[in-house]
Amino acid sequence: MSNFKLSRLLCVIFSVSVLISFCPRGTYGMDGSQVEAIIGYENELGKQFIIENSNNINHHFNKIAALAVTIDEDVLEEINDSENISYIDQNAAVALSNNAQNITEISEVEMGEMEQWNIQSIGAPYAWEEGATGNGINIAIIDTGIFPHSDLTISGGFSTVDYTKEWLDDNGHGTHVAGIIGSKRNDTGIVGVAPESNLYAVKALDANGEGTLTDLLEAMEWSIENDMDILNFSLSTEENSLALKDMMDMAYEEGMLIVGASGNDGENVTYPAKYESVIGVSAVDGRLNITGFSSTGDEVEFSAPGLNIVSTYLHDSYGEGSGTSQASPHVTGLLALLKQKHPEMANSDLRAELINHVQDLGEKGRDSFYGYGFITYVPDDQTAPGTVKNLKQTKSSTDSLSVGWGNPVDADFARVHVYMDDSLITTINGADASVYTLTELAADTEYTITLYTEDKVGNLSEGVSYTAKTAAVQSDPDDESVVVDEKNDVDSDELNDGKAAESGNDGHNNAASQSSDKAKEEANQSGQNNAGSTGKHQEVNADLNKKVTAALPKDKDDSIENPSVASGESQSAAKNGEPANDEQSSIGGSPDSAKTEGSSELAERGDSSEIADPSDNNKSYETAAGNQEKADEKPKDTEEPDQNSEEGNIFTRFFEAIGKLFATLANWITALFN
Repeated sequence: MSNFKLSRLLCVIFSVSVLISFCPRGTYGMDGSQVEAIIGYENELGKQFIIENSNNINHHFNKIAALAVTIDEDVLEEINDSENISYIDQNAAVALSNNAQNITEISEVEMGEMEQWNIQSIGAPYAWEEGATGNGINIAIIDTGIFPHSDLTISGGFSTVDYTKEWLDDNGHGTHVAGIIGSKRNDTGIVGVAPESNLYAVKALDANGEGTLTDLLEAMEWSIENDMDILNFSLSTEENSLALKDMMDMAYEEGMLIVGASGNDGENVTYPAKYESVIGVSAVDGRLNITGFSSTGDEVEFSAPGLNIVSTYLHDSYGEGSGTSQASPHVTGLLALLKQKHPEMANSDLRAELINHVQDLGEKGRDSFYGYGFITYVPDDQTAPGTVKNLKQTKSSTDSLSVGWGNPVDADFARVHVYMDDSLITTINGADASVYTLTELAADTEYTITLYTEDKVGNLSEGVSYTAKTAAVQSDPDDESVVVDEKNDVDSDELNDGKAAESGNDGHNNAASQSSDKAKEEANQSGQNNAGSTGKHQEVNADLNKKVTAALPKDKDDSIENPSVASGESQSAAKNGEPANDEQSSIGGSPDSAKTEGSSELAERGDSSEIADPSDNNKSYETAAGNQEKADEKPKDTEEPDQNSEEGNIFTRFFEAIGKLFATLANWITALFN
């Protein structure tokens, strides 16, 4: 029995050994592990060797010598030793440079198309003015797809993901990138850098923004085979794939321009932007400072707007996002403009041409943060428009200034920038009125107004400046500092009182005894004596002289040509204690006309003085000054100014002085005719 049992045990062991010998080999022995890989081959023998040893051929690439396969890992190690094999790459994961969670959906765009900071900062409108809009340029957006949108025109697409053959965006990232590149210029929503370019949705990433190296290579191959001009990659991978490099190099050799986001980890540039054939792009903010999230390094070639960028989004909405994913499509769009403008240029020439359209930031020349600089289109027209003409002040007040000017006649003149003391105040379109009012200014202050003209492509003139001044604040009429001072009022009262007394007593006795020549001589002397009067009295007398001149007869003698001289004689005579009428000559004419006109003037002033009748030689000619003397009952030579009166209303005393002067003149005229 023991021998029988032993024989049976040996038989079982042998059977198991035979079965084991026929089991297929797995990656780690018995577990049967398989991997996906992209294997490059040197020749046909290498290609056949891969096919014979792979479990499945996933894709046979036409543009590069490689196969995407599923293979046992231990077999893969054996193949790698073959001289007919070029490389073996894992089918590594590929993901967005940033994901859709970084895009915030907004229901509507509050700003206008031409108010987008990113579009204005890169100078895209200047290219449009020259006719460059991206028309006819094919752009492959290798991303999550593109969702249909009223602001987008999608020319076609392709999907490389396994779960769908549709290129529709189920993430939102690809749609956002597409809008930055080519959103239509239709006065609604937003506008892209190249609004007339042909957009192609090449879906290589799924709803989570994830994909594989194989999907990415298939997308590139489709782009090459379908004659795309520019490829945009707003995605990244940490793996340095030789297959990916070969495909990028092949696309570049085929004449394509390739643009890639530098990455968003704030550290080293990621792939594919790291490859020589790819233009790596970093992101800057609105102040053109490098963003904190932007990956930097020697591979960065250009920088572009990448913060708070508004663009198209899912379900015909809009979204705001930040990242190098948003920066790279700006470079893609600008390259489309240059390619349309220079169709004869090769991709390498266009890449070099882009260096001529940058603003150098950071260190001079190329650096690891901004590359060659921040992209900004430089138009061909570098000639500034003419300056404004006849810039002048048209109106002013204590807190405002108005200026006017003439615009230049240049056909491309677009707008005028108004600066005040080197600060920009406003911009006025060329079609608007060439006048502007500056407000909230300080009184009695000079301001330098400078106007710069600009043409349609951004050329600025040297500018024209004008110094304007606001009006001074008018003082209160009751302020003693700007009205006749009290001292001068007292002098005027005393002077007018003397003139009235002298004229009333002696005017009619001597009117005919003096010659015209002597009157002129005395008038000149009197004018000199009166030169010492205060400035305030001269202003009052000047106003009176105008009134008296209007009241004098039209056929008067030349000896009274200037009434201010005659008034001066009367004042001089009164001050010297001489009769005013002794030095005057008789003048023909109608005294009634002088009387009537004089009375009318006094009536307008509200004066209470009486106009003496020249026919009554015995009638006393009383004036307001004489009445005041009687009321005070003081001799003239001892009269002192009333202190209470000095503290009175200066405005009232001013008009009282005027009334007294009118009365004196009326008496003088009456005496003169008598």
